[in-house]
Amino acid sequence: MGYPAMLLGFTWLVMINSIGFAAVLPMNHIIENSISDEPTFRAGSEKNTAKYELKDWVMVKATPSDPIRVPPGGRVELECTVFGSPVPQAQWNRGIQLNQITLGPNEFEDSGEFQSVGKVTVRHVIDCVQPHHQGVYTCSGQARDQTMASDPVAISIEGRAVQCSSGKTRIVKWSPIITQMIGSTVVIPCVVTDTAPYRQYWKDNFGNIIDTDNDSRRKLGPEGELILNNLSWSDMGEYTCVAENAISRDNTSTFLYPMLPNV
Repeated sequence: MGYPAMLLGFTWLVMINSIGFAAVLPMNHIIENSISDEPTFRAGSEKNTAKYELKDWVMVKATPSDPIRVPPGGRVELECTVFGSPVPQAQWNRGIQLNQITLGPNEFEDSGEFQSVGKVTVRHVIDCVQPHHQGVYTCSGQARDQTMASDPVAISIEGRAVQCSSGKTRIVKWSPIITQMIGSTVVIPCVVTDTAPYRQYWKDNFGNIIDTDNDSRRKLGPEGELILNNLSWSDMGEYTCVAENAISRDNTSTFLYPMLPNV
């Protein structure tokens, strides 16, 4: 693996540090430097061969971490950020054990080469808390074979069930950052929770609404994700997912960074 991979590793160390993850991310999760077992010696000089390889890794950070006490009819929102390579999968589970995420056959590339790195945020939203919601919840993250779980978050409910009106439109899964190879297919998630009818659309890196019906490279997936084929350098920038209903509106942004293939 060549210099682009090395530079990517150090770049992400800086970015991770800026969001508070550096303390829990060993450098060898990003770059492995191995010296050949049989170095070649020459007169007055020493020659050895270094190999740099990106390794799969995943980190999970959930908020809040303290127990939550709420009366029936209240609102609870748990948020979890999963950072990793390849771009990880994430979900909230009920219970304290690490529940394996069920992945489809094409969720991760089989190639040992670097494919992508990114951050995924998932929310668990309870608009109208009822007694049966009491318990502990854990966020699980997975990047290929690497898995990690957050500390469990406890929700305590005191009182009897009540009736509630419809909740707000809320985006519950998105990816703030994705770095992926030029020429590949990128999937930018945006999952919405709403009991009422809502409208969902995307804005491109120039702030224009994307017309997926007339754009051969950009399509919407079954869960509202934006699928961008044949990634190019001109695709770099911020993409915005918007969801709105008659009484509320929510939006999230993803910064997409195309990367040159390894040389």
